Amino acid sequence: PLRRCVGCGQSFDPADMIRIKRSKDGSVKAFADGSFPGRSAYICRNISCVRLAEKKRGLERSFKAPVDKVIYKKLTEVTDTDES
Repeated sequence: PLRRCVGCGQSFDPADMIRIKRSKDGSVKAFADGSFPGRSAYICRNISCVRLAEKKRGLERSFKAPVDKVIYKKLTEVTDTDES
């Protein structure tokens, strides 16, 4: 199954994306791979999608909860490229 990026809105294979998980206690963590229980959102592995997701509040909409700006900063540090 394909997953939609919270930044650009395009659908991709989940293996090519970063999974962001929100646990029941409200903490948000990013995973490059693996399956973990909890509500998740996916984002492309490029910095432009992370910036767009931050601007559009993509993670906040997906999780229906506030997300600390630190999460977006950490995502920009683990992205691969600046291509869409």
